[in-house]
Amino acid sequence: MNEMLEISDSESNRDGIPALIVSPSCVRRIKQLASKQLCGDDQTTYLRVFVDPGGCSGFEYKFELSHDETEIDQEEDIIFANDGARVVVDTESLDILRGSTIDFVQDMMRSSFSVVDNPQSESACGCGSSFAVKNFDANPDNH
Repeated sequence: MNEMLEISDSESNRDGIPALIVSPSCVRRIKQLASKQLCGDDQTTYLRVFVDPGGCSGFEYKFELSHDETEIDQEEDIIFANDGARVVVDTESLDILRGSTIDFVQDMMRSSFSVVDNPQSESACGCGSSFAVKNFDANPDNH
């Protein structure tokens, strides 16, 4: 299982760009964390990925592990599932994340979920969690 997993559905794949690409290490980590959850079970655990305004570059990636199914909004959230791992993204965040890879990275300093290769991002800060969106000011939906 060394290849990237493209997780999308018909509504979230637009213009030939996959909604999200989830790395095998991300899938493995979600499943590991789900199996260790004290509340809920590994079938209800999911990773929520979203974008918040803030950070030194304008926007920040946020990740939350949850097992509370009532927090999933059937109208606003899209659930991506593969090999027992679930990733939940709200539709507004998906517009900014479209085509990105959700990864789990480990190095000597930290281990964390990460968004890499975001085609919607034009610049990022040194820590990698904050970024600027391409043509943000030109998009009337952002005003």
